[in-house]
Amino acid sequence: MYFFDKNEAFKNKVFLIDEDGRTYTYGQVWQIGDTITAGIPDRSLCLLLTGNDVSSVSAYMALLRKSCPVILMGKKADQEVIRRMKESYRPAFVIAEGACEDQKEEPAEMYSKLGLLLSTSGSTGAQKLVRLSRDNLQANCDSITEYLGLTEKERPITTLPMEYTYGLSVIHSHAAVGASIILTDRTFFDPKFWELVEKYEATSLAGVPYSYEMLHRLRIERMDLPRLRTLTQAGGHLKTELQESIGTWAKETGRRLFVMYGQTEATARMSYIPPDRCLEKIGSIGIPVPGGRIELLGTDGEVITEPGVNGELIYYGDNVSLGYATCREDLAKGDDNGGRLETGDIAYRDEEGYFYISGRKKRFIKLYGKRISLDQIQDELQEAFDTADIVCTGDDENGVFVWKTDQAAGADRDALEQIFWDRWGIREDKMQLRMIDQIPRNASGKTIYKDLTEEKEDGVQKE
Repeated sequence: MYFFDKNEAFKNKVFLIDEDGRTYTYGQVWQIGDTITAGIPDRSLCLLLTGNDVSSVSAYMALLRKSCPVILMGKKADQEVIRRMKESYRPAFVIAEGACEDQKEEPAEMYSKLGLLLSTSGSTGAQKLVRLSRDNLQANCDSITEYLGLTEKERPITTLPMEYTYGLSVIHSHAAVGASIILTDRTFFDPKFWELVEKYEATSLAGVPYSYEMLHRLRIERMDLPRLRTLTQAGGHLKTELQESIGTWAKETGRRLFVMYGQTEATARMSYIPPDRCLEKIGSIGIPVPGGRIELLGTDGEVITEPGVNGELIYYGDNVSLGYATCREDLAKGDDNGGRLETGDIAYRDEEGYFYISGRKKRFIKLYGKRISLDQIQDELQEAFDTADIVCTGDDENGVFVWKTDQAAGADRDALEQIFWDRWGIREDKMQLRMIDQIPRNASGKTIYKDLTEEKEDGVQKE
């Protein structure tokens, strides 16, 4: 049985709780979804514009039950982006706010196992989508419920957009065990969010590194949250001091912090650190999720088995996506990956089999004949100046571009030049400083590096 099927054992259990305290049983959610999608034939290509709300979750589950491949986009997405998505894929139906609109399109030719289409975290606004099967969704759902030890007693609150693979996986994994989900689009800085946490007794929070920056500023360790038992983090590298701070608080108060690693191309998760090793393995992405396997490949394709040696991280598992699509015709493609994903991340393992990301394959430049990791430089700068408002890009010719906002106090040119020389031996002529009003980030808090270019002059003041 899939997590989205009608499980009679859950029929009368509360599935969703909205901001006004209204509760919806699994049976009611099935009925709402069936009503919204009543006029949609099975296997129709659909575009669902989502929010963290009852109609979005209900319609999504119903479309999966009808085997309708569905493109997920946020309902607040730019209208031009939505228009281009419609133009590229020509969905038969568009669903938004509980209403279904027939687009009068001819049926698309689609691979029989195609179930879901999601934007990758790095391609917000683009038409490149990850093709996922219903079996991919279920496989990752099973591994997550296993290593998190989820039960029907869980009550997560939504902290990430539903159209983002991490936020979606929270819905999948809790629906699979008959748990209740508190729905909201509010942020941590909204007092109403914490009222919902307290009133409806949320048991878990999910977040990306930027989310944990916010929790740190809000001093979560001083909050009275007796029901909160689990915190999960994915979507990028968590700064050392944050993992130490949140991990120590969790340990001292009997809570669990799961640090995880994943990509949309693997449905959601590929590895995790068991919470009892969280403080011992700071900086690690952990061990493979149940049902998954990781190996490292050298530049000549050999499998690296020695601890401490860098190689490209290759993931194997039933949660690996079918491949990509950039237009309607690509929906007919079969399984291009065959359960094997070249992540593009460079990593090494320690002697206990825990993996560590050194950087992105595309986030390296060559200076003075040496490979330099932009991710490593960025992480160290953020820690040195205690801010997320510093990010790095670069190339072999010009060196490293440091982009920062006015919030990056103390990170002036002299201080940066000193760090670059002391830590990496990079001279001042290979460090370019750029001021920017705001670091461009997508809905999940990840930096959109493609928006940080020399060609984009708006909002940039060169020093």
